[in-house]
Amino acid sequence: MTLSTLSLLLGASLSTAQMPADTMKQKEIKEITVYSISAQNLALPYVKVNQKTIEAHNFVTPADALSSETGISVVKDGSWATSLNVRGLSEQRLLLLSDNDRMLTATDIAGVMSAIDLNNLEKVEVIKGAGSVIYGTGAMGGVVNFVSERAGYSEKFMTSGKVSTGYSTVNKLWNNAANINLADSNWYIGISGSYRKAGNTVTPMGTISNSQFNEASWGLNGGMTYGGNQELLIGYNHSEAWDVGLPGSNVFPKTSVVRYKNFKHNHMNAEYIFRDLTDVLAELKFKAYMQNITRDVENRVNAGTLILPSSKNITYGGKATADLYFNDYNTMVVGVEGWQRDSETSRLRVVESSDTTVIGEQPTPNAKMFDAGAFILYKYVIDPKYLKMNFGLRGDYIRTQNDTAFNQVFKYIISDGQRNDASFVQKVLFLPRTHHQISYSAHVDLEYNPAKGNRIGVSVANSYRVPSVEERFKYIDQAGTLRVGNPNLKPERGFFGNLSYSYNNRKVLVKFDVFANYLLDLITEQQGTYNYPGGGSVAALVNVNVDKALYLGAEADVEWIVTRSLWVKANASYVRAKNADTGDYLPLIPPAHGLASVNYRLDRKFEASATAVWAAKQAEAAVGETQTPGYVIYNFDIHSTPLKFRNAFIQLFGGVENVFDKSYKNHLFNNRGIEFYEPGRNIFAKLKCSW
Repeated sequence: MTLSTLSLLLGASLSTAQMPADTMKQKEIKEITVYSISAQNLALPYVKVNQKTIEAHNFVTPADALSSETGISVVKDGSWATSLNVRGLSEQRLLLLSDNDRMLTATDIAGVMSAIDLNNLEKVEVIKGAGSVIYGTGAMGGVVNFVSERAGYSEKFMTSGKVSTGYSTVNKLWNNAANINLADSNWYIGISGSYRKAGNTVTPMGTISNSQFNEASWGLNGGMTYGGNQELLIGYNHSEAWDVGLPGSNVFPKTSVVRYKNFKHNHMNAEYIFRDLTDVLAELKFKAYMQNITRDVENRVNAGTLILPSSKNITYGGKATADLYFNDYNTMVVGVEGWQRDSETSRLRVVESSDTTVIGEQPTPNAKMFDAGAFILYKYVIDPKYLKMNFGLRGDYIRTQNDTAFNQVFKYIISDGQRNDASFVQKVLFLPRTHHQISYSAHVDLEYNPAKGNRIGVSVANSYRVPSVEERFKYIDQAGTLRVGNPNLKPERGFFGNLSYSYNNRKVLVKFDVFANYLLDLITEQQGTYNYPGGGSVAALVNVNVDKALYLGAEADVEWIVTRSLWVKANASYVRAKNADTGDYLPLIPPAHGLASVNYRLDRKFEASATAVWAAKQAEAAVGETQTPGYVIYNFDIHSTPLKFRNAFIQLFGGVENVFDKSYKNHLFNNRGIEFYEPGRNIFAKLKCSW
């Protein structure tokens, strides 16, 4: 957070606190924040990383941009394929959104989060905690929304844009991007594109082989206004990656060399907005979207065995919401939403010897998941100076359908260049089924301001998550440990509580959060036996429901403006998670961690920061996990203010990560996959030209 942003935040809070108790704010029509996360009617724990922060640092993936925020940790399967852990809950229990639209794909090693164009982000938003009352199933642990940059309107016709390029030494990453915008008073069009190429990552202990990646993206966005109170928004984004190394997932045996041959993501949406239709109906929105994600994996198990999994996931949906304004004390948002995800998978197993044998397999059955839901969010100002209440309620109908799945669907042998069909033994893995479920969630919170600059918030919610297609039906056999789904899984349910306190004035901002999450029927893997529908069984890691799980944690943020040019910042996060029945620690829980930074700005010259990032020893490891030692690393970054050059502005960015080239390990990475050290010293530089 920059000094100017912090000053604005503190000043705004202070001026609000100084208002007389009987002062009523007049109804204001605010400019819409396009695709912002829908949490304005609930006091949910919320963080945001803006474009300025993304530009000033050397983030490899969108997940990395959130790594400095309290309660958030990055999970890796490689340099490119990353995901998030929020307050101890992994990606399966997080809902990922692209411009407020659901991103759904296969397992949490699918790299879907990395398919977002990092160079075309306006901001990244996160709700920490149960968001099911807003977004439905999947939002138990939080919601992550990647908001694309949009061109915007202009009083008269104009063109604008920017180009940028950058380089990082630790993985020889070249990063190039461009945006071009055309705008007038009632329409705009924006076009964006980027290309990135990286080699293997270097650590103090050596190079991580097979950690390279290639990536390209492009997008189009537009808007048009009509009649002063109507607006049409459209967007399309395409990204693809190839030759992406996956050195770290425990799905594969340690001898494997695994990579994404291809990974493609397409996203299109359209939204129509009516404003001020009546005194009560402040805003009415209709939105439709479609996303498809395809991936082709290459798993070279050894010289004689090659496994080629593929998947295709299409999600399309629509949403209608109405913002209702009754008076300054009572506002409401009501909405309906529907979406469907279609999933198809296939897998080739190639055995190469004197002849080549090719076996077609079906890792999961063709399946569909349909959801229809309705929700209401209500804000009641009990006292405009002291007390507000927020309430939310949502109900959903969910249907999951699957076809019959077989372990083998064909087999042939290539001998002397000729293909010959061969007989094979076919087993039924999963029988066709249809699951019907009704779910609901609720949320209530209170915001209390006991004195000027002080705020206390209490939030209580229940949430749910229906098992995904993969959790019910997966049959992952990558020549390593067999991992199998369970059609009889029950939905996860949870109760979530958050107590927060914040104090701010013109110099200091202090915030504390304490939370407790109690989950029922938590879905996890356990060693067991899978029984084939047609008879027979096999030892495997099988998905099961754990009766009870308890997550407890705390977070703290402190920012202090020492002078107009100097400010400091620190934060810390801790979470403990146990099976409430057995007392055993749950797997993949990050250790206590945080950072401290000193920031300096010289007006109209530059801004710089020195940061210490730390993590404690993780001794509360689950059974079978490896404990990891604590560490402290130091980073430094600096960037100039925009320098005018003719009709353009030039800006320079640079820095050093892991300044002292320290050797350290990430607990989540090492217990999720193969043992690796984190990147060593990295020197990066960027150049941006805008007009």
